[in-house]
Amino acid sequence: MANPNTRTQLTKAFTFVNLKGIPGPRNWAFYQYTKFFQKDILGAFTQVHHDYGDIGSFPWPMNSVIIYSPEMIKRVLVDQNKKYIKGEQIEELRAIVGNGLATNNDHSSWVRNRSIVSKEFNSRAIQLTMHEIHSIIVEKIKSWMSYSEEAVEICEEMKHLTFVIACQIFLGKRFSEAEAKKVNEAVHFTSIVTYERIFQLFPLPYWLPIKKNIVFNNHFDFLNNLVMGLIKEEKDKGIKANPKSILERLVHAVDDETKTKLTDDELRDEVLTMMLAGHETSAHSLAWTLGLLAKHPEIQERLRNEILTLSNDQLSLENILGLTLLQNVLKESMRLYPAFPVLSRKAKEDDTLGPYHIPKETNVVIPIYVLQRSEKFFKDPLVFNPDRFHDSSIEKNYTFMPFSRGPRRCVAEQFAIVEMSMVIIEILKNFRLELKSLELPKEIASVSLKPRDDFYLNLIKR
Repeated sequence: MANPNTRTQLTKAFTFVNLKGIPGPRNWAFYQYTKFFQKDILGAFTQVHHDYGDIGSFPWPMNSVIIYSPEMIKRVLVDQNKKYIKGEQIEELRAIVGNGLATNNDHSSWVRNRSIVSKEFNSRAIQLTMHEIHSIIVEKIKSWMSYSEEAVEICEEMKHLTFVIACQIFLGKRFSEAEAKKVNEAVHFTSIVTYERIFQLFPLPYWLPIKKNIVFNNHFDFLNNLVMGLIKEEKDKGIKANPKSILERLVHAVDDETKTKLTDDELRDEVLTMMLAGHETSAHSLAWTLGLLAKHPEIQERLRNEILTLSNDQLSLENILGLTLLQNVLKESMRLYPAFPVLSRKAKEDDTLGPYHIPKETNVVIPIYVLQRSEKFFKDPLVFNPDRFHDSSIEKNYTFMPFSRGPRRCVAEQFAIVEMSMVIIEILKNFRLELKSLELPKEIASVSLKPRDDFYLNLIKR
């Protein structure tokens, strides 16, 4: 059965916040916007910015404000972050990941758990994973070399690659093809269902025996039993001299301050959070980056020349992060195609944003996708121009935040950057990329920002 979820039909139906005085659509316009969000969420967020400027409010049953002002965003994510908890949109993920770092709204346990988990994503820990990641990537490259056709569906290929990496690095397990398919299906189905529920005004509880809930709960039970079984295996083995996977280390990790370990349920929640957040998001980000490089061959060649300055025995964390153009390419790709196009918080007490009163229980939504493509904040915002990041101030502004900002910033940010960098390095060493069609596919918001249609690239062997 799905993890306990506090967002139920009744709690949402009986929650009302007074957003009077904050601009936004009302009456018929509100209804039209509701339909717009259900049909095209990215287009709707863009239109709200056009129609209402820095802030737009949507009263009951949404009880939400959407903010576009960097000053307001900084207040929510940093200056007054303790006044805000993860929003309803994120709470839906609790059905899968329980109280993992992405959803945990209990400050004391979140601080403790982040302290434990963050050690697995520091520079030293990442360096220890790089040899294994490199081996998996090389294995994938070899499989492409044997293809009789040049074109590959790059999104599916990246999903497979990042899934193998996630299972090996996070769980310490290489699944058989049948096992991998079952795990992947479970992760994919449960994440899609929770995403769809975010935009349902009154989502039905998971215990109702409708077909979708039954399939969801079967998938969750499978993932729960799998991870719990791996946790038990690791505990039975005892502490190893050189633990390889993150799970192996987390099972025995102790918080420096409280001297406590994660419980089995906490371990499960953190592992499922990593699998959910660290697999498909990286895959989609890689697909968009490779597509942009294929569309801009001159940048692709500049990047390949930079990459060729490194040999395999120089693939250290420091050297990879020192490839300036590569890092700028990733930043520019994530500006145009942020893995998580929307952030959300909920006010746990009254606050003010600019001249507006924000009542307790208000959902505060931050549309990263719109901000990072806004002419107000970026020159030629739809142009792929990695060189814009020579201006380091861009990364300090609250209009560029593909990994969020503030205390809740993604704990695995550097791991994701290094993983994606290593994939791009090996691909460009071995292939020239070309788009099979004239343009990149249209993007749509799902669990992460993904292509709406098939995404084929030609891989021309070097």
